[in-house]
Amino acid sequence: MRRARGLTLIELMVALAVFAVLGLLSYRAIAQIADHQQRIGDELARWRAIGRALLRVETDLLQVVAPASATGAEGPAAMQLLRLPNLDNELQFLVADGTRQKVTRMAFRFHEGRLDWVRWPGRDAEGTPSLDALIAPVAGVRWRFLLNGQRLDAWPPPNARTDLLPQAVEIEMELADAGTITRLVALR
Repeated sequence: MRRARGLTLIELMVALAVFAVLGLLSYRAIAQIADHQQRIGDELARWRAIGRALLRVETDLLQVVAPASATGAEGPAAMQLLRLPNLDNELQFLVADGTRQKVTRMAFRFHEGRLDWVRWPGRDAEGTPSLDALIAPVAGVRWRFLLNGQRLDAWPPPNARTDLLPQAVEIEMELADAGTITRLVALR
């Protein structure tokens, strides 16, 4: 007696089970790849934001000037670190505005877990400033100043001229997700 050619029910069930397992494994692999891609994209976006914030800090610090007062009177310091409540701080400085040929006051303000870029219309910190958030969340920001080989935690030093600038400024940003990032910017 000749046996009929074809698959038995058991063979068919085994083949379906194998293909189902392969399909499930493929689906899980694709889902995991999409998860990793999303996580890597988020991480890349965060590092881009950190890079943009540090580039803004470096760019503005490279434009710091200490012009003589037009009236001869002592004006506000060319650069000063202000301590705010709750361990917050603000680094104010004067920059040369090349487009309008004047000097304006800018600041980087660490306040409520955020680093802000603050700009005033004139050389004094008066009036309503423009304010843009550079990066958040930030756990802490610390500024240090290099003068004659010494690192200072405050600026200006006691009894210093108002037009005195440090040789370099160091920013140390503490980020919960990225650790501590330090940049040293040499001034002219």
